[in-house]
Amino acid sequence: MSGILAQYDSVGKAIAGVKRLRAAGHDDLDVFSPIPYEELEEAMGIVSSPIRRWALIGGITGFVTAYALTALTSLAYPLITQGKPIVALPAYFIIIFELTILFAGLFGFAGLLYHTHKTRRRISPAYRESFSVDRYGVFVPGQSGSEAVESIMRDTGAVTVEQEVGA
Repeated sequence: MSGILAQYDSVGKAIAGVKRLRAAGHDDLDVFSPIPYEELEEAMGIVSSPIRRWALIGGITGFVTAYALTALTSLAYPLITQGKPIVALPAYFIIIFELTILFAGLFGFAGLLYHTHKTRRRISPAYRESFSVDRYGVFVPGQSGSEAVESIMRDTGAVTVEQEVGA
């Protein structure tokens, strides 16, 4: 994938670059940062993580599964003791809680793998080791108006701008 990569020495300049690029209509950006910044995510238009929905669905699935498992097992093999109900919730709370937490964790992890594409096992060709230390990178993949993109990057304080990055 080819494109243009800009390296910034401060997060403020990188945020300004992302905002200007998005205002110019370039929404397909890759941003590299040594640590997560909420302001950078807001500039990119990332509202919230979809992984929490996966965890919620997993928790609900675990709750329903645990309740169905315990209740249906009690109904299939009734053990009537002193007139107590066959399906008694207080006895099932521990199993319901444990499976709710287990399924929420497993679904959350599956959502993390799905949304971060960790199954691909490849690093972006635009990545530089300095992005893990003290630099911020903004990569615009394959744009035809490269002069406009490059001028926006330089105007917002890019330290270096590389053309045709990629393999």
